[in-house]
Amino acid sequence: MSDLQNDRPNFRAMQIHLNPKNIFWCCVIIGFVYLAFLIWGKDDKFPELAVEIRDVISYAVLAVEMGGHAVAKIYQENSLNIKSKGNTDVGKEELLTRADLVSNHLILGLLKRFPAMNVVTEEKNEHMSESEVEKYRDDNYDLWLNVRGALEKIPSQKYDFSRMSIWIDPLDATQEFTEGLLEYVTVMACVTLDGKPVFGAIYRPFYNETIFGLVNWGLMNSQGEKIALKSPDKVPKTIIVSRSHTGQVKDLADKVFNGTYTVEKAGGAGYKTLRLINGTAEFYIHTTAIKKWDLCAGDALIRAAGGELIDLDGQPLDYSPDSEVVNKKGLLMAIRNPYSVLSRIRNHMPPK
Repeated sequence: MSDLQNDRPNFRAMQIHLNPKNIFWCCVIIGFVYLAFLIWGKDDKFPELAVEIRDVISYAVLAVEMGGHAVAKIYQENSLNIKSKGNTDVGKEELLTRADLVSNHLILGLLKRFPAMNVVTEEKNEHMSESEVEKYRDDNYDLWLNVRGALEKIPSQKYDFSRMSIWIDPLDATQEFTEGLLEYVTVMACVTLDGKPVFGAIYRPFYNETIFGLVNWGLMNSQGEKIALKSPDKVPKTIIVSRSHTGQVKDLADKVFNGTYTVEKAGGAGYKTLRLINGTAEFYIHTTAIKKWDLCAGDALIRAAGGELIDLDGQPLDYSPDSEVVNKKGLLMAIRNPYSVLSRIRNHMPPK
């Protein structure tokens, strides 16, 4: 063989063989780089996530019932572990029990199903271990079976997570709970959209009663029965007020209504809301400061019933997650004619 032949390049040895596996991983890497460019190359770090509101509603109802069952079990054990959180704005001692904490833990655990959701809760600074609450946890599926038929009747629509929040009161009427006045005790959840209440659920653990409602749709119980309101002529002339924060309501009511209305003291904002819904009271009036997690679920239910909850300046409450959690402007809740009633009330209120 000649020297020229020996120096000829071996083109067969220099051929490049394409490996399908390498091609696949190269495409994957290029795809992730492009996706990263789309996400982090914009001002918004993450794309919006949407959720069916009925999914959120379902978990809200399950949450209040699970929390409420725990409240009832702890009361039956007589293991309340009562302590004080300090005083309210009007100097009333604010109590905290083991039932508040266990209910709160169980509710937040269920709502972890939506990690991107803003959750506002009364006991956000209190923590319990999983081992402390495990025996109070009911089976999610059993709870779901109890309300499945009712929840499936609720219409749904997708909304971005960033527009939604959930407000939780794991035990409303704690004071009354410690006194054994169990008719006033409720557990509440409220779903808001753009700071406005759109869905509320109130559970009465010692009566096994759940009421929930969606604004512009109506009210329902956990048996799937739509709730019909009493006609105005069958509702007694009763104003319901707080038994621990009566304030000036009694004197105010006597001036506004010339003694034609009975003023009844009761515990728990959730209970008072239910009194308006079942037609055993006409108005709920409050003149001192009150936390919004006490009000949000009831606000949604009253709106679902066609009524309003407004402060005594005539404004609806803002439930944006970054808003002030204390409403200091009082409130009026009514299913019918809230603004005309408010105008009469304001004519008799002392100047600010």
